[in-house]
Amino acid sequence: MKRHFFMLSLLLLFLLTLILMLFNGFTAIGFIDSLFLAALVLFCLSLLILLFSDGAFSIMGHSFRRFHYMTAPKRVRETLEDDELYTRKDIKIRQQRYAITVPLLVTSSAALVLSLLLSYMQ
Repeated sequence: MKRHFFMLSLLLLFLLTLILMLFNGFTAIGFIDSLFLAALVLFCLSLLILLFSDGAFSIMGHSFRRFHYMTAPKRVRETLEDDELYTRKDIKIRQQRYAITVPLLVTSSAALVLSLLLSYMQ
């Protein structure tokens, strides 16, 4: 099953590279630039998915809600006292793992390294 996700991420990288080559031109430099940009976009996307799956946004959202509740004026705080979202002390951290995250991260980082090596050889 992991192999399918690696093939899917390679296909996504290839298609994104081809789309970017339409704008950069079908030359060796255009291919290297397009490969670097596609790998960078997929690398950032995979890091964002990894960050989301580890629950960082749950913690930040809870912190902002608590800060808003503590700094609110007294009359606003009285209306928020009944809202469980603002008053609960415990935090529910998201712990979901997505199967595409690691293959996308590995594939895009390998493509980033390959494109950097190709650019120095050019």
